[in-house]
Amino acid sequence: MSAPAPRTPGGVARLLDTAAGLMIVEATPDGIARLVQVDADQVDADRLDHDEAAPTWFNVKHHDDDEGHDLEPGAAAEHLAHLAEQVEGYLAGRRREFDVPLDWAAAGVHDEFSREVYREIQHIPYGETSSYGQVSIDAGRPRNARRVGRLCTLVPVPFVIPVHRVIRADGGMGNCPEYRLRLLEHERRNVAAERAGKAGPLPFR
Repeated sequence: MSAPAPRTPGGVARLLDTAAGLMIVEATPDGIARLVQVDADQVDADRLDHDEAAPTWFNVKHHDDDEGHDLEPGAAAEHLAHLAEQVEGYLAGRRREFDVPLDWAAAGVHDEFSREVYREIQHIPYGETSSYGQVSIDAGRPRNARRVGRLCTLVPVPFVIPVHRVIRADGGMGNCPEYRLRLLEHERRNVAAERAGKAGPLPFR
């Protein structure tokens, strides 16, 4: 683990203890900048508390002109609170979409193609999948499937950008983390239960 990095101006961070494990999330007044799943041994309990904004090691730099921006931490903390609520609802099977804003610049996503790829991924319906090649086409640049795959690996805010719904053309998941497959299975269980008229929602497991 690297040393703590300077936080984005006006940014706050929070540790979430969820059904899918520990997550550190960071937000600025403009939106969510980062979500990273961590192991318990990566967290300094003396410096990071579940219920308050806390230091983090994210190397987040805001390249936009901050002049005229409200850099009070209240808006950032509000984004974190909304995200925490939505992650909990999603993992409980009650929520199927995230509607928190993202701060692309603070997340390090500066080129328009990358942003468009992530936006297209956000449009993939709950429980369904799309291929790297199709996302590339939808983002306006066919034959860029390999780059889409790379962007899925580098995604700054998983869950909100559901890269677990993007698969290879042959239906494989590639070398994605195991938890992403579990997220897709979680969604498909809830969709199947709903179609079958079974009691729900079903929690992540």
